[in-house]
Amino acid sequence: MARQQWSKRIEFFLTAVGYAVGVGDLWRFPYLVMKNGGGAFLIAIIFFNIIGAIPIVYLEMIMGQYSQSGAITVWSVCPLMKGIGLGTIIVIFLYGVYYAVFISWMLFYFIHSFFPDPPWNTCDNDWNIPEKCITSSFHDVISQTDNVTTSPLTNATAMYTSLLATNVTNVDMETAAEQFLFYKTLKLSDGLHELGSINWPVAGCLLAIEVFCFFVIFKGINFSGKVVYFTVLGPFVMLIIFMIRGAILPGADIGIKLYLTPDLEKLKEPRIWVEACMQVIRSIGPGLGVMITFASHNKVTNNCLRDAVLVCLMDLTAGFLGGFVIFSVLGHVSYRTGIDIRSFNQSGLGLGFVAYPEAANFLPPSHLWCALFFFMSIFLGIDSEFPAYEVVVTSVKDQFPDFFKGRTIHLTFAVIFSAFLLALPQVTQGGMYVLTLVDWYVGTFSVTVFALVEVIVMVYVYGMKNLNDNVYSMTGKNIPIVFKLCWSFVSPVLLTVMLVFTVLTYRPPSYNNYHYPGWAVGLGWMIATCSLVPFPIYAIYKLYNTPGTLRERFRVNLQPTEDWGRRFKQLSAEIIVESPPEYLLTKM
Repeated sequence: MARQQWSKRIEFFLTAVGYAVGVGDLWRFPYLVMKNGGGAFLIAIIFFNIIGAIPIVYLEMIMGQYSQSGAITVWSVCPLMKGIGLGTIIVIFLYGVYYAVFISWMLFYFIHSFFPDPPWNTCDNDWNIPEKCITSSFHDVISQTDNVTTSPLTNATAMYTSLLATNVTNVDMETAAEQFLFYKTLKLSDGLHELGSINWPVAGCLLAIEVFCFFVIFKGINFSGKVVYFTVLGPFVMLIIFMIRGAILPGADIGIKLYLTPDLEKLKEPRIWVEACMQVIRSIGPGLGVMITFASHNKVTNNCLRDAVLVCLMDLTAGFLGGFVIFSVLGHVSYRTGIDIRSFNQSGLGLGFVAYPEAANFLPPSHLWCALFFFMSIFLGIDSEFPAYEVVVTSVKDQFPDFFKGRTIHLTFAVIFSAFLLALPQVTQGGMYVLTLVDWYVGTFSVTVFALVEVIVMVYVYGMKNLNDNVYSMTGKNIPIVFKLCWSFVSPVLLTVMLVFTVLTYRPPSYNNYHYPGWAVGLGWMIATCSLVPFPIYAIYKLYNTPGTLRERFRVNLQPTEDWGRRFKQLSAEIIVESPPEYLLTKM
């Protein structure tokens, strides 16, 4: 079965950028900067992009492009480790399941942004608890700070009534935005034991997201490569618009100065370096097979190094722009309310679904800026969502090419429909507890293990010489020495530190004040291990079915099979016939 190739190199580049640049660049990155010394954290982020992200992305692109294989069959390079590919598919599929729910909430908010009076600004809706609800908190603060001289008591009131202030979460009161999230969007129950009914409006949004993903990928990269022109470039354009709008707001300089000014003393804290490393590595998603799969559709002469550098640079740029947008708005809010900007400590759901809708009241017309914010967030999410399904579909087709020949649409439908069914429990009244449990465990340990094994196998089992020969045969250039050093020493150390830090800082799952019962924690560990189990099971299976002594069995299964690079050699032969580059002639 002929493998699809990207029509243009830029389609591969944009798709890879879309996957790397996710909602976290806008919703989590600013919080980490605030928490870790402002510009000091940016220094650490840039450092780990150079020595961590770029080398790993480059390695995965080499693996995919040379093998012309997906996340499972790429392990023909080392058959004993094929279980890693199977585990990868499990993780990326489960990731796609719950991430679609997250995007469906964004779509739900996007729709409500067009209401005459956004429902997160009032306490007179049927889902509100009026006696616990604070309405239009920022406007309350403005009316107080505009009419009285600022005093410690006034600032305390502002801290109490502002939805972004730390103190709000420590008292019994809730803002209208919080109640819209908890009681309308999530319809939150008392715990995992009380799933309740499906929230049908959100389920409808979920269905819309899944249908969109189906139509993006059902024809393969020939169509998805065209969609990314809009879904990837659009958010970057909107980020620039938001940045310009935020920069001209009164008081924006307060936030921007905090964002860009480094607290160099913070750089002495090991925690900052570890968090920066984890943010960078997890942003590009090594060990999930996405970059391998996308690169497998490249022309065999494509320059992987150039693409790896540019993808990581764009990911870094998106995070920087996202931080600029959020901090300029927070600076304006601080200017208007008198609240110390360091009190704004929301992240993730709190920042996207609570903080920004309230802060948008400072950006007239607030409906427009809310709608644009969630529209941009949806596309950032979609660009990370459909690659998850693409990896699963491509990997299964590569594993069973004869069976699925001409049945790509059926396979795509089966994968996405299964994901939709598995996601439905996560849009029930107890769905947030289900989603949190899955998110807590699904890739916490396994993805780092996969990435670490990937690096070790390619460098120390397959060998640096073979890897260099592969790159030379594709591009006519050797691997730069700096990448050989990173793969040999730096990348394994970084991934090992991440794994150790994850284990040492592990704590049982919780959501707000809800702590999961023992049976739920046990279920979480089952989710965590389900992707790791194929690794040893398949290795034992291969060793058992290979003839010879135990040493011979290991030797055979640690060497590449005939399938490794077979498609590359076929495509290279075609290139030589048409227009033979000198380096291909010398390697064939």
